[in-house]
Amino acid sequence: MQFEAIKDILFSDTLVPDIFIGDIMPTLPSDAVKVYLYCVFLSKYGKEARPDDIAAKMGMSVESIDTAFTMLEREGLIIKTPQVITIIDLKEREISKLYREKTSSDADEAVSRTSINIKRNQCVDSINKMFFQGLMSSTWYTTIDHWFETFKFDEDVMVSLFKYCYDRNALNAKYIEKVASTWSDRGITNHWELEKYMEKMEKVNELGSRIARKLRLGRKLTSYEERYLETWIYEYGFDMDIIDLALEKTTGKTNPNFRYIHGVLKGWFNDGLRTKDQILAASQAAASKSGKKAAETASRRSAFTQRSYDDAFFDMLDNVSVKGKDRGNGPD
Repeated sequence: MQFEAIKDILFSDTLVPDIFIGDIMPTLPSDAVKVYLYCVFLSKYGKEARPDDIAAKMGMSVESIDTAFTMLEREGLIIKTPQVITIIDLKEREISKLYREKTSSDADEAVSRTSINIKRNQCVDSINKMFFQGLMSSTWYTTIDHWFETFKFDEDVMVSLFKYCYDRNALNAKYIEKVASTWSDRGITNHWELEKYMEKMEKVNELGSRIARKLRLGRKLTSYEERYLETWIYEYGFDMDIIDLALEKTTGKTNPNFRYIHGVLKGWFNDGLRTKDQILAASQAAASKSGKKAAETASRRSAFTQRSYDDAFFDMLDNVSVKGKDRGNGPD
């Protein structure tokens, strides 16, 4: 005996894994999300649809549909062939990531990793409770473990990493990894190194805000502009007084930018100028030298004696002109 339930397609449900909603959807453009959900719906009922059919249904262009397919395939959500689009089972994919068959284990390695794993598990548990209200998906566990291995952070730094991104409303894997990469590039692995870096960045941000106001940028500094600031402060050893002198040189410039200011400061650094007094003295010496050259030029001009021309000289010119005309009117 067979049992069936009659249900209109419009009143049925299409299930979407929480992994997609929690981890993947926030990083996708809205068009890609629309196309993915519609593909899940079509695959549930084994329906066929051409790209132009999907485009008409979604109110999109065929080019936008193709772009969405490419993006979904890159994210590992679908497999696309000329005739078939296969929806990847996200739950199965995550289970295969988490499961690793291991037939043997070195005893010393197991013991050494046990203490590490205890600390990391406590760290991950803290991250889960502090930033995900205890609802962190399984993807985050493998991602955090990967970051531990890649960036060599200790547990305190990993928690601080999530706190930093959480405070900026940017708790997504791509942004967190970008910040982690920046910290790693600065040689940060433990909390002490992170504190030193944060102290430096606090100074950079403070000076950056002052410079942005002086230049009337009306925005925060970009990461490239912050790199310039770090160079001026920590490589050149310049303080705000010296940077102010460089900013004064932008007066009258139509579009003053950090590259121009950097050129000024780099020139002073290469000339061995390290203090405000040294820079002012060098500027005065240069101005004095320039003024001396201008005076010498004016002196040479004034030393040139211009010949005076009196009435006798002009009478002589008239006589010469008249004689010339008379010769021109003579017989052939």
